[in-house]
Amino acid sequence: MTHSWQDIVKQQSTFPTEVDLTSKNSFIPLPQLGVIHISGEEAQPFLQNLLTNDVNALTVNQSQLSGFCNAKGRLFAVFQLIRREDYYQIVLPKSMCIALQQRLTMFVLRTKVSISDESETMNCLGLMTDNKAITALSLSEDILINYEHANRYLCIVPQQQTSELLTQLDNQQWPLASNTLWEQYDIQEGIPTIVPETKEKFTPQQINLDLINGVSFNKGCYPGQEVVARLHYLGTPSRRMFIAQAEVDNSFTIGDEVSTESGDIAGHIVRTQMIAEHSTLLLLSLKLSEKNNPLFINKTIAVKLTAEQLMEQD
Repeated sequence: MTHSWQDIVKQQSTFPTEVDLTSKNSFIPLPQLGVIHISGEEAQPFLQNLLTNDVNALTVNQSQLSGFCNAKGRLFAVFQLIRREDYYQIVLPKSMCIALQQRLTMFVLRTKVSISDESETMNCLGLMTDNKAITALSLSEDILINYEHANRYLCIVPQQQTSELLTQLDNQQWPLASNTLWEQYDIQEGIPTIVPETKEKFTPQQINLDLINGVSFNKGCYPGQEVVARLHYLGTPSRRMFIAQAEVDNSFTIGDEVSTESGDIAGHIVRTQMIAEHSTLLLLSLKLSEKNNPLFINKTIAVKLTAEQLMEQD
């Protein structure tokens, strides 16, 4: 096996869309993900005052799902936030890195914080495995993150260390898998994402961020907090996110409208991934009043709900 990151990514792109979700001990390059670094002596309070989750609750090398809202409570971005010894990392779609860096920088002012886009110097790689196989790898704690979903781990590797990691995986006979596998698991576990097409389109509740531990209602203020908290304590969400499937090739775009038979807008696509020939898996943000009615994308492609997230928190 070649140990070049570029060659691995190129090889991965030739894999078939259909993958085996029961496969074990595979590694998955994730070139679609980027990394933002936040450092400085005031990085922790800076993030605590901006994000939906409780940054203060993070321990070193621990991650949490979080979001960043505008003043109206609409999500600008959703990401994994990772605390390191003296800095933080944000992992999110690479297409959102520049926009998020620019928006966060607007809040720096005189705060002792530095924000940089490290997407060109860091590589993201997923591991599908059990704890025993992970232990056999020589990985430092500042690289490996337990993703806490279906025996998945996320490695954030400096470019100069990537070849060494790939060599380890090769020596221990880890097979290369398509990033389609990672995307499918994210969708099946109801993990939303925000891309440029859906920036500031959804509230946290509309994509179930509050139901998957992406929102803290005890941490204090952040942009949009009053709107999000009011809906939580005083209202009922009119939209929630659902897993769906369409028996058609992936011709959809995230943010596309979902409509009823009469053509009324019922919701929007949050995430989409082709899983087999003529079959696409989706996350849809839908009006609860329409979820039991026939639904269509592009007015002609029928979609069927396969599962929904819990409508009540424990």
